Amino acid sequence: MSKERDLELEKPDNWDFTQPEAREPVKASRVVVSVAFRRDDFALVSTYAERSGKKTSEFIREAAVEKAGGRGVGTLVYGSGSVGMSWWTEQMPAVTRTVGLPLEQSEKALATTY
Repeated sequence: MSKERDLELEKPDNWDFTQPEAREPVKASRVVVSVAFRRDDFALVSTYAERSGKKTSEFIREAAVEKAGGRGVGTLVYGSGSVGMSWWTEQMPAVTRTVGLPLEQSEKALATTY
């Protein structure tokens, strides 16, 4: 379409409200990518996808988008007190890593009032 035609179609005076046309939505464009896996890695991924109730391609796509979007890169876990109360900001990942303060920093943190 030409730019002039687009501008004309955008004007409400040119719209026909008496005979609207129903059309199918336009799907977002897609790109197909080929990814090589070692056989044992693919077996692991496809088994996990199946257990999650997803197709392997759907699972790989969602995992890649989550990773690229910063979700799942690192989940923040907060702890408090000796009771072991904790909460997290996102779904817990399959592998977790703990980081603690050295003892001298922990004592300083405890002595600090907010």
